[in-house]
Amino acid sequence: MSKFCEKCGAELSDGAKFCTSCGQKTEQVPLNTPAQAPVHTPAQMQQPVHENFVNRNPRVPSRSIPLAIILSLVTCGIYVLYWQAKLTDEMNELLNKRNATSGVMAVIFTIITCCIYFLYWSYKMGEGVDTIKGKRGDTGILYLILSFIGLGIIPMALVQDAINDKAEGLY
Repeated sequence: MSKFCEKCGAELSDGAKFCTSCGQKTEQVPLNTPAQAPVHTPAQMQQPVHENFVNRNPRVPSRSIPLAIILSLVTCGIYVLYWQAKLTDEMNELLNKRNATSGVMAVIFTIITCCIYFLYWSYKMGEGVDTIKGKRGDTGILYLILSFIGLGIIPMALVQDAINDKAEGLY
């Protein structure tokens, strides 16, 4: 009989103590046995639905910011394209946006529009950082201004910092 994780629903191997998908300590529930519904406090019930997805901690790896900046400089900006693709995909994963623009498409749009799309991308990444941190702010505008004056690597580093913090469970 198959058993599944109560937190993420991933299938568990027999005798597993932790879920290989989310790391949750397992209380194995057989497939035919309905899982008990979690008890929510009134404060939890008032949270918007999107916050439940934001608080998930999917498998997003941490990346060294100094190394990414050095690689970007050494490769004359080629690594920036890869980094942009990875940041986009990781942000989409953290925000559970499955139909959002993929990282590869973001890079293609950036190249086709001679970096005009990068300004929009910086703004949207700033909004994503605000969502990850659980605050409502103007980070997107700050990132847009930094990118507009030619300092686009700074918003990328700040986005990476927020993704690293979320991956390590600091938010």
